[in-house]
Amino acid sequence: MTFVVYGLLLLAAISLGLRTTAIFIGPRTHPLIRLAVSIAVGTLIVLVTLEVCEGYQVFPMGLGLLLSLSPVGVFDLAKWWFRWRPA
Repeated sequence: MTFVVYGLLLLAAISLGLRTTAIFIGPRTHPLIRLAVSIAVGTLIVLVTLEVCEGYQVFPMGLGLLLSLSPVGVFDLAKWWFRWRPA
């Protein structure tokens, strides 16, 4: 069960990272570099969010909020894949 939660958090991190780096990284950057930076940025966002939620003692609410983003992570990853794939 722990691996499922970690996987869902990873998908949420990918979603947040891809949406954040879309603003800062231009289209001329290699897609794999953008994905790696997105995963790093998204992981940082997720970890900071969970740490803040732990500090306010609302960790289950923060975890639920991030887990609700995981389906969007599947969509964003699929969108990244189809844009990266050569035509």
